[in-house]
Amino acid sequence: MKNLMLSDRLSQRRKQLGLTQQQLADMVGRSSVSVFKWESGQNEPKGQNLLALANALKCSATWLLFGDEDQAPTPVDELPTELDSRQKRLLELFDSLPESEKEKQLIELEDKVENFNRLFEELLVTRKKLTPTKK
Repeated sequence: MKNLMLSDRLSQRRKQLGLTQQQLADMVGRSSVSVFKWESGQNEPKGQNLLALANALKCSATWLLFGDEDQAPTPVDELPTELDSRQKRLLELFDSLPESEKEKQLIELEDKVENFNRLFEELLVTRKKLTPTKK
């Protein structure tokens, strides 16, 4: 899927997972019109929307943006149906923290995600500048 545009990768992955545009919109907290515009190439998802889409579509934001084969998502039939060992460990560690520390850790993690959102937004802007426009 390297030669596909972000809009094509988004649409194909949604369909692979058996989701409607409305279902995907609900998962990322946006309208089905937003999903339609992303899939038709009228708009591109940015920042938190891009990360929310990657999470909902069980793929990396890097793959959605650039189509890098080494970042290709796991085929639908190979997706885990339960938590993997890292996810379980993370939950166990989090549950072992005092309540006051849990909130601090959540805030710190949210800050990290925000920083990644900004980074992906900057990458998208740079990509648009470097990509020749179609005529």
